[in-house]
Amino acid sequence: MRVDGVNVNAVTIQNSISSKQFAEETSFEEVLKKAYTEGDKEKLKEACKEFEGILLGILFKQMKKTVPESTFMAKSYAREIFEEMLDEELANNAKGTLGIADVLYKQLSASLDRMYKISDD
Repeated sequence: MRVDGVNVNAVTIQNSISSKQFAEETSFEEVLKKAYTEGDKEKLKEACKEFEGILLGILFKQMKKTVPESTFMAKSYAREIFEEMLDEELANNAKGTLGIADVLYKQLSASLDRMYKISDD
């Protein structure tokens, strides 16, 4: 496929999408570890919201797989990229609204409180 004089390969596009998802997952893990080691509850809350966003992104992607393909519009790489970006934006806008982040934050912050509890001995 050629786009404005640039040769675009489907494998290259899929690899770039996969590497972006991997980078997001590793950055989430790093933020969570940093929040835990520093005892920063604001960073922990943000990491929990990011986790909910990642979970929603996976959920949206799996839900789309259940929808039958339409022959009205041809499936193209541009459309695939657009749908990936749309799913990502929808997940980012919806993160923190389901309550998963709140439940996760409560659980992890309780664990964090136990780790950093100062004894009065």
